[in-house]
Amino acid sequence: MKIAVVGASGFIGRALINHLLTHSTHEIIAISRSKLAFDSPRFEWRACDLHNLLQLEHTLQGAETAVYLIHSMLPGARLNQGSFSDFDLSLADNFGRTARLHGIQRVIYLSGLIPDHKGHTLSDHLKSRLEVEDVLRSYVPRVTCLRAGMIIGPQGSSFTIVVRLVERLHLMICPRWTLHKSQAVYLDDVTHIIASCIDAIQTDRRTIDIGAEPAMSYKEMLQKTAQLLGKKTLFISLPMLSIQLSKLWVRIVSGAPKDLVYPLVESLREPMLVRPSHRWQEAGWAFTPFETAVRKVVLQMQALKAKGHLPHAFRVWKLKEKSVRSIQRLKLPPGRDAAWVAEQYVDYLPKIFPLLVRVVRDGSLIYLKMRGLPINLLILDHSTERSSPDRQLFYVRGGLLSGGTNAKARLELRETLGGTLCLAAVHDFTPRLPWILYRLTQAVIHAWFMARLGTYIQRPLLAPLDEPAAENRALPPASKR
Repeated sequence: MKIAVVGASGFIGRALINHLLTHSTHEIIAISRSKLAFDSPRFEWRACDLHNLLQLEHTLQGAETAVYLIHSMLPGARLNQGSFSDFDLSLADNFGRTARLHGIQRVIYLSGLIPDHKGHTLSDHLKSRLEVEDVLRSYVPRVTCLRAGMIIGPQGSSFTIVVRLVERLHLMICPRWTLHKSQAVYLDDVTHIIASCIDAIQTDRRTIDIGAEPAMSYKEMLQKTAQLLGKKTLFISLPMLSIQLSKLWVRIVSGAPKDLVYPLVESLREPMLVRPSHRWQEAGWAFTPFETAVRKVVLQMQALKAKGHLPHAFRVWKLKEKSVRSIQRLKLPPGRDAAWVAEQYVDYLPKIFPLLVRVVRDGSLIYLKMRGLPINLLILDHSTERSSPDRQLFYVRGGLLSGGTNAKARLELRETLGGTLCLAAVHDFTPRLPWILYRLTQAVIHAWFMARLGTYIQRPLLAPLDEPAAENRALPPASKR
């Protein structure tokens, strides 16, 4: 069977590929931005920017089952405008559409443990994991969701934060969230369970919680890690310490990026435990205890450090000069689609900027012109070949506000979550303005306009849903080029 590992360059993806090549006969298609190399005729790496639907359609060809390991809390452009949950939603929708296109019937998704008691408030991080689960199920008939807490591995971001805290602090003030219990899981156990799910169709359409017994508080995890590292750290509980201060000191001490630390710490407000009715069970096999897992991983980390080969756990890509990615979610009125939102976008621009912008259409091209002057601010090319009622695509072909000749710069409007939301996304855009000036002006105006557009499309509609208003003309056909 051909297995696509999506997000293969992460520490879980690399460990999973190694496990599958060692313990199975499956062929592996590794999909990631950074290059991977395994010495096996059953391994193939395919480069892909997962935000690029066209690239993804090519790289997923031939796969029968996919393992989806994507979580997008670290930036992929010099300016990421939008929340990590919007980025995760867009990526999952991209993958789901492509999986459906290629007839992929089975997907295994590594999600997060969810608090299981009444009255809990989910963090944005955990809400995002559930959204991704819902999106995958909407496109793929057989989805297995494996929910895990902290994964103990040599390049795992959460475990690396734990190690850095106990290595760098002789005195640790422990707020209330450190008393909440969770169940960490060893990396090798995760790869074993994913591989087992690939081979066991009885796990299809199931949600499975994975984590070692017994449950431990985060304070206990920190204490045991300090002991195993030979650190004499004094732990003092201070329940009144706010979550905001916790995020700040964890970020400063660990050196981890804000985009990673803040969502993770927010998720620790509630206990995250394995539900007995959903627990992974396998005859003759048991989860690795926390102390054993930490001891093994610490030895691995020390060996890698001695060789100078320890990759950075908080991977930040070499970002292209002046690259921009902006994603915002818009609530979609019932009965409306992405094509309708595209019309509203073009219709609303001259209304909200009446003294600055006028719109001229010429075939597939849409010119956003400066009013009263023969100057094109932006030129958009509507691609009918890559558009559908639930997804509209416009390539940026030039204009005063666009710099460079990036042929991939594009505006995309797409439905997701069963047509309840429309994601408005700008990808691979390069501004002409100097970077600081762009950040202070054009970027701010774009975010403000998209927020206003979200309000505009919720206005009372006088025209029946099946009869668009006269001014909301269908976008003209795109030229074939």
